[in-house]
This record gives sequence, structure tokens and C-alpha cells, in this order.
Amino acid sequence: MPTTSEKNLQAEYTATYSPEDNKLRLYSLHRLDTETYSRLKAAGFKWAPKQQLFVAPMWTPGRYDLLVELCGEVGDEDTSLVERQQERADRFEGYSENRLQDAHAAKAAVDAIADHIPFGQPILVGHHSERHARKHAQKIENGMRKAVKMWETSQYWKDRAVGALCHAQYKESPRVRANRIRTIEADRRKATRERDEFRARFNSWLNPTVPFNLSSAMAITAGSYSAFKFPLDRYPREAPKSQYEGEMSLYRALEEGIITPRQARNLHVPVLVRTIKNRERWIAHYENRLIYERAMLEEQGASDLLKPKERPKQLPLLNYRQPEGFMIENIYRKGESSLYPQVEMTKAEFAKIYQDYKGTRIVENSHRVRFAVLQNHKRAIIFLTDSKVHEKPEPVVKPEPKPLAIAMQINSSPDYPTRERTQFDDMKNTLKNGGVQIVSAPQLFPTPPELARRMAREAGILAGRRILEPSAGTGNLVSAAINAASGADCCRIVAVEINAALVGELRNMRDKTLYANGHNFEIKHADFLDCNGDLLKFDRIIMNPPFENGADIKHIKHAMSFLKEGGRLVALCANGPRQRDQLKPIAEESGGFWEDLPAGTFKNAGTNVNTALLVIEN
Repeated sequence: MPTTSEKNLQAEYTATYSPEDNKLRLYSLHRLDTETYSRLKAAGFKWAPKQQLFVAPMWTPGRYDLLVELCGEVGDEDTSLVERQQERADRFEGYSENRLQDAHAAKAAVDAIADHIPFGQPILVGHHSERHARKHAQKIENGMRKAVKMWETSQYWKDRAVGALCHAQYKESPRVRANRIRTIEADRRKATRERDEFRARFNSWLNPTVPFNLSSAMAITAGSYSAFKFPLDRYPREAPKSQYEGEMSLYRALEEGIITPRQARNLHVPVLVRTIKNRERWIAHYENRLIYERAMLEEQGASDLLKPKERPKQLPLLNYRQPEGFMIENIYRKGESSLYPQVEMTKAEFAKIYQDYKGTRIVENSHRVRFAVLQNHKRAIIFLTDSKVHEKPEPVVKPEPKPLAIAMQINSSPDYPTRERTQFDDMKNTLKNGGVQIVSAPQLFPTPPELARRMAREAGILAGRRILEPSAGTGNLVSAAINAASGADCCRIVAVEINAALVGELRNMRDKTLYANGHNFEIKHADFLDCNGDLLKFDRIIMNPPFENGADIKHIKHAMSFLKEGGRLVALCANGPRQRDQLKPIAEESGGFWEDLPAGTFKNAGTNVNTALLVIEN
């Protein structure tokens, strides 16, 4: 009867066993004391913090006995494998969601710094924004790396969640269960053989018909794995007997004369009794598992999977003459065949050939013939002259192999869902390509996004119109034009840019835009002032030309020559005396307008130059 302290201890602990995964679990209401924790750890139990329990990787008699000692009994696990894996998947989904929130937070921080700098836009050496851009470049890249890392961690936990459910489905599948039953049966056969071997040794010690002497004792202990220590104070012996006191087998101790046959029996019999009981417990455990697994397989309606597989029928062995030889398929290289000559001999001569040098070979997928390796490594087909002669059968056509797709469907595993491309993938590619690039572009002032959207509205981007951006730069005006035409079927854009690095970025933007919206987008790497009739005419021109030394006047007047009748040009320019004298009258006389923009419009682009917006009608 358990004492009061033992009953209180058992009330604190609950132990369960699950036949689905063959694991033992211990639930505790309080933190374990040091001694109990050490015993559990030594027995192979591990603490599962998320489940708040101790779990052993598999059932063993020692672990089971320890739980019985602590809890009084071991009950059945209430939750199934699928339920536990679902809980695990839910935890992984929570981890994934947390990391995804961190990724979006890091991305928002990057966007706050680089609101006007699209991913991949270069630092413009010599430009007013260079100092500001270099200051924030490292912050932007660090934030991008953090966002990508959090996003990848989120995807990792998401995949782990899917994997947990797929694992549960895999373990519960009938074919896997049938294979598990065969493994348990093999383990039971092994445990039965070992029990019978130990039982035979035990019976030999107690068999009165066997003479009890050194020879019989050594025969019984031969091959026994039991090892013992033989200290001199308990097993005194004098030289020339061995003075070794460490572990050794009973067989060697008998051989060295350290112990007598009676001492060997007294040492060996208790070990055999314990081992036999241990194997019997294992056998009982395997039988209980087999009862459970077979019942589950029968419930799944897949008991036929346990039926032994039919062995392929052996093709008939025939004996006939074929002087021209035999074309035999190479058993080591499929698709290759070799011509084997035929050699005649008697049954007696064939029997004298060493077993490893003869056999059979399949001919035309319909029958077998005798084969042998003769002197000088000559390979030949054998015709027995003193044996019955058969008729050669007709060839049999091999069945067509199953298509790979069908074969994969038969033994398919649960498919992982395909993942769509996200902004974090683009961010990752940007980092792989070097993050913020460094390019010399001293005359570039990127158009603020809000102003670019207004210019696109003023231009009136419509379906089928040809649009020119003669100083494309980082593509802000091009993006605004594309977005303005998103409701239309298409618009045809021609972007001219002199800087090679910016041309590359425009091409990247074009590839993404074409994939997303289907716009025609042509990029020309050239100086716009050198372009003439090769660009043809345009319905709309939208531009932000360079301002230095009146270059904006030259660019806008040159762009007017590309405008179709009824077309419209929307441009930015410096709000200076020369621009007012030369460009403002043109805009107002054409039916367009001139508008002074607020001071600081291009502050974020790195300059405080006064600017104006003008519209020219043709």
C-alpha cells in the first residue's frame, strides 16, 4: 500500500501513453524537485515547454516503471496525433504572424525614410540630394535587411505549420501504418528470439542431465554479453591466474580461472531471469501495439496492405539449339544487348562448373536459358545434349511502363501550397543587387510623386495615345502616366534618358509594369537634344528637364517639335526671368497656362530652386 506522502506525490503527477506515436508523457502540477527531475532526465524524458509536459521519445520498461512509481498508473493519452499536430501548427502560425507583423513594421520604417526613393534608385553623385541620400542609405538597407529577415522567418514558421499537419497525415496514412506494423512484427520476432536464447541458457544451468563442470559452464556462457567485475577481495586468486579486476565476461573469467563454474552460475542465472522478464515485457508491448495498429488499419479499410506480396512467376527454363547465338539484354545497363554464342555440353559437364560461374538469362521476355562463364572468361549460353529439347516460344512484348505523373500520384505526399511573390521578394532582390546604387547624375531632380500625378492629370492620358517623357530620370513621371491610364486599354510610352544606370532602372520598372498592366513602354538611351525625326510625333509630352544654365528652355522648345496637332505638352521649368520671357508667352498664347509652384516644391529632391508648371497646347 502506498504511504500518504506517496499518494500526495501521485496526485501531483499524471502519466499517459499514446499508441499512435509510442511516447510516454508526464504532466506535473508543480515544478519538479531536483531528484525527480534528474531521474526523469536520466531516463530520457525531455521538457516540452509549449506543451508544459515531459515526454519520452519511445516506450521502454524502465520509463514505464518510473512513471508508475511517480503516478501510480499510466493512462491513455486524450489527444490524438492529428490534434497535437494541429495545436503545434497553430503555435507555428502564431510565430509566423508575429514575424510578419515585424516585417511590415520594418518595411514601414524603410518607407518612411525612402518615401520618395523607390527601391534600387541610385545615389546621384554631384546632385544636391547626394549628402542626404548617403546619410540615409545605410538606414534604408539595414531596415530592408531586417524586414526581409523577419519575412523569411515568418515564411519558415508558416512552412513548419504546414509540415506539422502534413506529417500527421503521413503518419496516419494506411500505407505508412502497414509498414509500421511490419516493423513492429520484426521487432517482436527479434525480442522473441532473444528471450528464447536466454531461456535456453537458463535451462542449461539447471538441466540435471548436463554434467556440471568447467567445459559445460564455458559452453553456456560462450557468446553471452553479460560483463562483471571480479575484485580480489571477493574473488581471491594467486598468480599465474589473472589479477585483472575490471569488467570481463563470464567466459573469460572461467577461462582465466578467476571463478568456478558454480560462481559463474550464481552470477549468470539472476541476470538471465531479469533479461527474460524484460524481453517478455517488450513482447507484450509489441503485441498490444499490433492489436491497436491492426484495428486502426481495418477501420481505414486497408487490411489488404498486410497481405504478403505475390512473388513474380519464374519464366520457364528451356533447352533448345540456336546456332546463330542469343541476343541477351545487359542486366547492368538497360537498353544495351550483347550477342552470346551457344556451347553444347552434357549435364555432368555443366554440373562441374562452379556455382558462381553459372546461372540463367531471360530471352525475349518469354523464357530462360542456361548461362555460364567458361575458360578465358568466355560467356556463353549452354545447350545440354543429354536433356530434353524444347520448342522456342514466341517473344512476349513488355508492357508499357506507367507514366511518371501517374506513378507519382499513387505514392504522392501532401502538397505544400505555392507561395505568391510579395514586396519582400522585390526587396530581397534589391539587396542582392547591391541595394542603393551610386551613379553620377548631377542634373537630376526627381519629380515629387504628388506633382507627377497632377502633371499626368493635366496631360489627360487616354487609351491609344503616344506619350513622350524626354528626361525620364528615375521614372516618376512615367509611373504617374501609367497609373493615370490604368483604366484604359493601353498607352504607348517612349522614355528618353541619357544616364546608362538610370536606363537600367527604367528597364526594370518597365518589366514589372508590362507584367502588371500590359502597357507599351519603349526606352531610348540617348541625349534628347540629339533626337529628331526618329521619335516621330506624340499626342502627349510630359517632362521635367534639367534646369542648369537654361537647359530647360532648350529641352521644352525641342520637345514642342515632337507634338502632334491637337497634342498637349506638360512640363516643369525653373521660374526665372529667362523662362518667363521665353516660355510663359508660348504657354498662354497656345491656350495653355503658366503656374508658379510653391517654394520648396523640390526640397525633398535636394534643391530649393523656384519652379513653375506650364501647359502648351498645339
